Amino acid sequence: MFWRILKKDLKRKKTMNVIILLFVILCSMFAAASVNNIVAVVGGLDYYFEKAGISDYHIIDRSTDGEDTISEILEHSETVSDYRTENVVYASCDNLKKENGKLMDFTNIALVCDIGDTKQNFFDMNNEAVTEVEQGKVYITGSIPKREGVKTGDRFYVELGSTKLPLEVAGFAKDALLGSEMMGNPRLLINHADFETLMDDETIRTYNCGHVYYISTDQVTALESELNEQKGLLFSGGTDLIKMTYVMNMLVAVIILVISAGMLIVSFVVLRFTIKFTISEEFREIGVMKAIGLKNSSIRVLYLVKYSGIALVGAVIGYFGSVPFGNMLLESVSENMVLGNDNSTMIGIICCIAVVLIIMLFGWGSTGKIKKLSPIDAVRSGQTGERFKKRSIMALGKSRLGSTGFLALNDVTSEPKQYGILTAVFAICTALVMILAVTANTLDSGCMLYLLSMTESDVYLTDSSRAMEIIAGTKTICETEDEIADILAENDMPGNVYLEGWYKLPVTAKNGSFQINFLKCADTVTTDYDYTDGSAPMKPDEIAVTKQISKKLGAEIGDRVTVKIGSEEREFIITAYFQCFNNLGEAIRFHQDVEIADTLMTSSFSYQITFDDHPDKAVIEERIEKLKDIFDNQNIFDTKGFVKDCMGVGDTIAAVKNLVLMLSLIIIILLAVLMERSFISKERAEIALMKAIGFGNTSVIAHHTMRFGITVLTGIVAASVLLMPLTKLIMDPIFGMMGAVGSIDYQFGVLEIFGLYPAIIFCVTILSAALTALYTRIIKPSDTASIE
Repeated sequence: MFWRILKKDLKRKKTMNVIILLFVILCSMFAAASVNNIVAVVGGLDYYFEKAGISDYHIIDRSTDGEDTISEILEHSETVSDYRTENVVYASCDNLKKENGKLMDFTNIALVCDIGDTKQNFFDMNNEAVTEVEQGKVYITGSIPKREGVKTGDRFYVELGSTKLPLEVAGFAKDALLGSEMMGNPRLLINHADFETLMDDETIRTYNCGHVYYISTDQVTALESELNEQKGLLFSGGTDLIKMTYVMNMLVAVIILVISAGMLIVSFVVLRFTIKFTISEEFREIGVMKAIGLKNSSIRVLYLVKYSGIALVGAVIGYFGSVPFGNMLLESVSENMVLGNDNSTMIGIICCIAVVLIIMLFGWGSTGKIKKLSPIDAVRSGQTGERFKKRSIMALGKSRLGSTGFLALNDVTSEPKQYGILTAVFAICTALVMILAVTANTLDSGCMLYLLSMTESDVYLTDSSRAMEIIAGTKTICETEDEIADILAENDMPGNVYLEGWYKLPVTAKNGSFQINFLKCADTVTTDYDYTDGSAPMKPDEIAVTKQISKKLGAEIGDRVTVKIGSEEREFIITAYFQCFNNLGEAIRFHQDVEIADTLMTSSFSYQITFDDHPDKAVIEERIEKLKDIFDNQNIFDTKGFVKDCMGVGDTIAAVKNLVLMLSLIIIILLAVLMERSFISKERAEIALMKAIGFGNTSVIAHHTMRFGITVLTGIVAASVLLMPLTKLIMDPIFGMMGAVGSIDYQFGVLEIFGLYPAIIFCVTILSAALTALYTRIIKPSDTASIE
């Protein structure tokens, strides 16, 4: 009899049981995928760096004719336990050419490396180590090649000095040191013989050579002091700094984890509510079972067996679904990283077992009410007839709503716990989509230009070839600016051209000596930039620093520091704090009149162009397209495009947002169908009574649909009210890791965030509820007394 009752229950309530099964699958899938992703992301960079063989400290320098003075310091340094050196050749995008143009456009300098001489491990897209490259072939690292449309099999040549080296793209690789979006330095991994071909060129050895040092040390600060006097350092930093360059990738990962956790919570809340709700509405079946002699324990076991069976089936399906689902969530993050989890199978199984146990716990707790039910409840429809307080705060006689509207609103206010859970689910789903939309809009807008430490201009032109000429000393900043200005004038687009340079210089202060990046542009004034505290530098001996640098140096506003510029030491006074994303917030700004040799420049921003005739947005866009052809350069943007290109993850977050919207809609549809089907089953007698007193099918359907409409609108309003606090709570700490210690000017696309997405969620909810409510048409007035 026991199994017969169970079998009939599963058959009789197919819809309810199928929906519960779907939520179990969702819970298992989210649980296994989320926990595995958390393990992969939280330990991801450590796992990746260990696999790649990254050291404690790294230096990239530019040398002349193979000289290596840094190795001499490292060889005799007591702070260094071990170091490895590899030779590299530097190239710009203009040095990588196809027959019909450049191979790809990129902003920074590329490093050409001998695969046999590399001192770290590189991985292909399948996370297999790249140890060999055939002669005439090349592996390219970073995300830039794919973004630029480079494909396996593409042929091009490296043209440096008098050498023209033909190569074919063999594949793409992941580079732990320089492969992040913020570093943006592609590496070309080539055969030893091909590398020797380049090194045989005297011009290349003189102007395009350098080294990458991998240093093992536990005294980073002391090592930085020892290297403080070295010239030609293009980059230096410890493992913590390298990790922070992946902050944009981690931003996406953190958002995915928040989403996974949110969806998991929603699934568990709905599942618990569903189990509790379905048991509470089965008063008739429970009463009958007690009437025929079944004990409380037997009835509870019956339900536990039912839910354990559903839970086991759902957990198994959910586990297998979690593997591709988790990989899909991490795909955008792992494009430049090797994210691994050696125990993913075991973690997934444990998570699914945990889901089954939690469901059993829900079932056991929810069946506790069985003890209070008696056989007479089957006759009384689960009601005792006693009520000692008002059912609702509303009164029909005072309501200006129609009968249908009053009934819907009265139901919602009379059952605050029941409809409150629905409201919370709608609010969470809506808020997640809204927060992602705000983040994507902010990253894609030009409003974050101030966080890149740049002034606004009409056009931003990235030209790494001219930057390399400045660094090599073959041209000055003014000469390259004049070249671009002349080209503009020749094409009837006269304008002012200026370049923001980066200079890595030794600084001595209270906490010691450090090499720090300085910003300086001779064609702007310091008052054009934003500052969080203090006043802009007004004299050549005044500087502005970020809070991170202030802490590092132990120097605040009003303090003096010593900067070595070339062979001369000068004193500067700190007058202001500013914030920036550049170098993760570690930067200092010079006054525009500070004299510094162009050859000390280690890097630069894009050339900024301000047209003389002050064109509108449409004209600027037309000119940008012309300039791309004139300069044969696709890295030419307006303000919005430039910021989007620098941030690099706006499109990824937009894709994640669409994924979350899809998942939210699936949960909302399942929830609406489940709850409406439950309401119909529970309220069968009330629906029959409504029809008996004159309500038609349309009114009944409208009544049931309006309840969901009121609930989802409440959830949307709650999500809208909480949007700004939640966005700041989640996103401010992440942007703070990137260097933004002040407030962020979040961008709200009103029509999209408060119009489009709420409308989609509202319409899907209403449609799901209305279609499910059509089932009420089969209920007849005669069913009022039905106790089947």
